[in-house]
Amino acid sequence: MLQAGRLSSAELTAACLDRSRARDGATTAWIRVYPEYAAQLAKAADKRLAGARRGGPAAPLLSGVPLALKDLYAAKGLPVTASSRVLSGNIAPGDSTAWARLKAAGMVLLGHAETDEFAVGVGTPQSGNPWDPARSPGGSSGGSGAVLGARLAPAALGSDTGGSLRLPATACGITALKPTFGLVSAHGVIPLVWGRDHAGPMARSAADVSLLLSYLAGHDQHDPATLSAPVVPRSAYPTMASKSRKPYAGMRFGVVRADVDGLPAATAEIFARFLTEVRELGGTLVDVALPANPTGQGGTTMLAEICETGVYHSQFLPGSTGKYRLEYQAILTAAIALQRTLSVGDYLRYEQDRVRFQHEYNAMFVADRLTAILVPGSSTDGASRADLAGVTVLSGSVPGNVTWANWSGAPAICTPAGLSAATGMPFGVQIGMRPWQDTEVLQIAIDYQHAFPYWEQAPPALDSPREIPTAKVVASTSTVADPTGTIATRPAISPIPTLASDPVAF
Repeated sequence: MLQAGRLSSAELTAACLDRSRARDGATTAWIRVYPEYAAQLAKAADKRLAGARRGGPAAPLLSGVPLALKDLYAAKGLPVTASSRVLSGNIAPGDSTAWARLKAAGMVLLGHAETDEFAVGVGTPQSGNPWDPARSPGGSSGGSGAVLGARLAPAALGSDTGGSLRLPATACGITALKPTFGLVSAHGVIPLVWGRDHAGPMARSAADVSLLLSYLAGHDQHDPATLSAPVVPRSAYPTMASKSRKPYAGMRFGVVRADVDGLPAATAEIFARFLTEVRELGGTLVDVALPANPTGQGGTTMLAEICETGVYHSQFLPGSTGKYRLEYQAILTAAIALQRTLSVGDYLRYEQDRVRFQHEYNAMFVADRLTAILVPGSSTDGASRADLAGVTVLSGSVPGNVTWANWSGAPAICTPAGLSAATGMPFGVQIGMRPWQDTEVLQIAIDYQHAFPYWEQAPPALDSPREIPTAKVVASTSTVADPTGTIATRPAISPIPTLASDPVAF
């Protein structure tokens, strides 16, 4: 409609903001919106689209489409606070690479969505689920998931260190992709654990997620983790279903049975139906077991990762201890202490074990001749906000098996698979493949959603007016912001930034 001129970006942007004011009181998914900035971007997009219709340069397919950013993504001159009082008043000195690329494609930034503080937790307890505000929207990208689920915006960005794109997707009935590590730049995104952080797209459908990824993917000189050459051209990212009635013919899907056996009865029924639907599309199912989790020093995966978190947060503690949420003060204080005491040998032993996990993950695909694996999106059926308050990515108690994709670096998409008969809440399924098979996993999800359009299910309209905090673009003069006026890079090899010259340490 935007490309054809049947709808203007200004109209669409205004409609999203109006709906947000009318409905966000139920979810409080937005932490801030930017009406003036959004109007400016929408006006520029409409001009670009009109020029294309008059025979000028083609406008990107994302031109004029509104977007929500998780409150970790920097947008120059706008606040970025990680939903924490610690960064209150912080103004981003530059654009994150992901937002810069989408802005260049003509997208319209509506606002920042809530995150669990500094992306530490998995519940985003300050926000409610649009299907039932008493329940969690998932975390830490829960605000982005709730914005999409409530239809307050058509697209969003989140991040995933231990399931934080996929958990909100299954909780809110939307689609999210954790891309291959290194496919999407994390430059300008406040970190949690550098070695596991993934920036990624969120939308209602897999086709929309694929379109977003086509503009996000690619090398970034500011993020040395990104691949130096494109995996596929932008035109290769799928947005249409296969023409075959049996698009999964010849494909073998590994079912991680250990994660299925403990599901609540209602979600186990959804997952069983999902497997039947995969067979109907021509797929073959085989039971598989994922490799043993990497352990490293002390028999836990967490010490090396907590150490990375401590490196970042050492710039704020102990002076800002009281500004963190009470339930996170102890773990972040411990993280800072650990980064000062964990030996290099212990850290490297964990990294060696993670390489072992990656090798065995890929070997599983070869040994069982797998196309993809299938994993439940969550181990819960509509968790309450209280159930997940204080549950952290660093504690190892994430409600579902999600960290396999972060350790392997492989792509994993979560697609809606139906509503629970017990709670009425959405439930999704993760589909994973081998690294750099992002286009293939997107095609599998698009074909599934075409045949079984659970993604079209919408929650009831929860009209609850709210005056959402707003902000204008300002000069980057915050005392917390990087004084150089640029956003620091992620470290090339060592996860330790030079904090003295990098106060924000994006």
